[in-house]
Formats: sequence, C-alpha cells, structure tokens
Amino acid sequence: MRTLYPEQLEQALQQQTTLPPVLLVFGEELLLRQDVLKTIRHNVKQRFPDQTLEQQRWLQDGEFDWQQLTHAGQSLSLFSQFTLLELQLADNKPGREGSEALTHYANNPPAEQLLVVIGDRLKKEQQNSRWFKSLSQNAWLIRTLTPDRARLPQFIHQRGQQYGLNLDTEALNLLAHWFEGNLSLLDQELKKWALLSDGKPLTLDVVNQYMRDVSHFDAFSLQDSFIQNDLLQASHRLHRLFEEGADLHALLWVFQREVQTLSQLQVAARQKLDNSSIFRQQLIWKSQQQAYLQRAQAISAQALAQARNLVARLELALKEQTGEHPEVLFSHCLALLCSGPHLDAVSDQLAIMASG
Repeated sequence: MRTLYPEQLEQALQQQTTLPPVLLVFGEELLLRQDVLKTIRHNVKQRFPDQTLEQQRWLQDGEFDWQQLTHAGQSLSLFSQFTLLELQLADNKPGREGSEALTHYANNPPAEQLLVVIGDRLKKEQQNSRWFKSLSQNAWLIRTLTPDRARLPQFIHQRGQQYGLNLDTEALNLLAHWFEGNLSLLDQELKKWALLSDGKPLTLDVVNQYMRDVSHFDAFSLQDSFIQNDLLQASHRLHRLFEEGADLHALLWVFQREVQTLSQLQVAARQKLDNSSIFRQQLIWKSQQQAYLQRAQAISAQALAQARNLVARLELALKEQTGEHPEVLFSHCLALLCSGPHLDAVSDQLAIMASG
C-alpha cells in the first residue's frame, strides 16, 4: 500500500497512466479531506469527459444497503465508460456485512471503477481489520491528519501561497496560535485576505488589523485593551461583543490565556525564574512583554486568584451547569485583569459576594 499526504496526491495521480482501483482517504481534518476529494474528482474528470463519467456518493448509515457495492461493478451504465464511487464510512466501522462487501470488492475490483473510501483517523484495530487489509493490497492511503502545532506555521505558509499570500514569520506564528483546531475557518480568512492584500506582504501588524475588522475575531481586540491596561476601552469592546452575539467560548479562551500568562509571570517573579519561556509558550511578542510584566506586578495575588476562580465559574456557566450569567462573570473578570485604583473595590466586592 502506498501512503501519501494531501500535498503529494496531485503529482502522484498525474504520474499514473492508470488509476489505482481503490483510494483510502482517512483522517480527522475536514479541510484536507475536502482538498483530497477535489483533487481526485478533478483528475478523474480530466481522464474521462463528462459524458463518459458517472459519479456516485454514498454515506453509510443504518439503512445503507451494502449490496449496492457488490453489484456496482456488474451494472455499468450504457452511457458511461468509468464510475467514480465515493463511500463515507460511519466511525470507520462498516460492520459485518460491510466488511464482507468491502473484502469481496477488494478481491475483484472492476477495471472501470475507482472506489474512494472515506473515514476519520484510523485506529490500530481498524488497520488490522480484514476489510482494511483487503482494500489496502491494491490501494493508496491518503492521510488527512490535522497538522500538529510544530508544523502548523509551515502549513499556513503553504496554504497562503496557494492564494498568493506572503506571510512573515511572526504573522504565521500568530495565525497558528489563533486557528489551531479550526483550519476551515483559517482557510476562509486566507481567501478573504487574498482579495484585500493586493500582493503586499502580510506582516504581524497587517494581520492584526485584518482580525480587528472581522466581527468573529473582535474577541482578540480585547487583548489590545488588556495590553494597554485600558479598562474603559476593554469594557466598551466587551459589551459590543455581547450585543453582536459573539462566540462566548472564543471569548473565554482569551480570558483564560490572560489569566494564565499573568499567573505564570507572578510565579516566575517570586521564584526569580526566567520568564522568556512563558512568553514563547503564550506567543507574547517582544513589543508586548514589558506591558505584561508591568501588569503582572501591578495586579495583586488576591485579584488574580479571584480572576482564576471567575474563569472556572465561566467554564461551568457556558456548559449550562450553573445558573450564573456569563456576561456578569466576564465583566467582573475584565475589571480584575486591568490594574488600577478600581481593583481593591472590585476585589472586595467579589469577596463579599462569595461570603454571602
């Protein structure tokens, strides 16, 4: 079995005189899965004009009839010379009947068909199953796996190049930090920026500006207010997010990051430890580091402990496990994260509320 990654597939197909009888597309990353299927469909259409190509897409569910696959090669259309079959498995578990049908197909693949089997990340027991071993004898496996954190900036760089974008290193690292786990949304934003950039390099400042202009990411503008220690501006932005129906889970992530960073900096200061690793881990740019150090020094340990408590309560509130209002918790947490003369009053008020 030949194993490929999505970026290798197009060239590999172009180098083949005939297509392999089976392509196995497995992995959890939906964006890469879509890329792979688009590449396969395009290649097959190039080989066979539309009038001679038949395409069928099947989704395995509780009502799926596996006899369709058994009879697929025996009932070629009078109007087509080649058939592209796409079969989406449910949880990579075809069941007993499906296993038999896939094994039978693998032993007798029709010459006029390409079967594309699609599923999530493969587990070891699935790779050792009879149906998978049978299919893999004459198949290619294309792994559509989510890039790990270390490879993510390079992935974004390559993705940006596809759209004619030139992203500098700091911008790539920032995007990797923001979009880890949501590559489909990243792809949408890169497409938009390709229309706006006019071929100019995308620096950290330019990317930040773009993000401020996208309502979904207004939550990240709170970081600017935190860095500037501007309570009034931060409060205004927070309430605007509430009015616009912002994703409160994305907002919670911003607050968690701030609380974690300031807590780590306070511990490092008490223990006289180097804080450079904290800045690297949290992707705090050099221009922002002094502001974070000043805030960590200005915020009392009591206020920061209360902020950690509020973040934990927010997590529960967003899971609907408590009756607390997230907007109120966010507002209190925001006040704690901006140092100033108001901190003692807010801290005392929260202590009274907790004791009551």
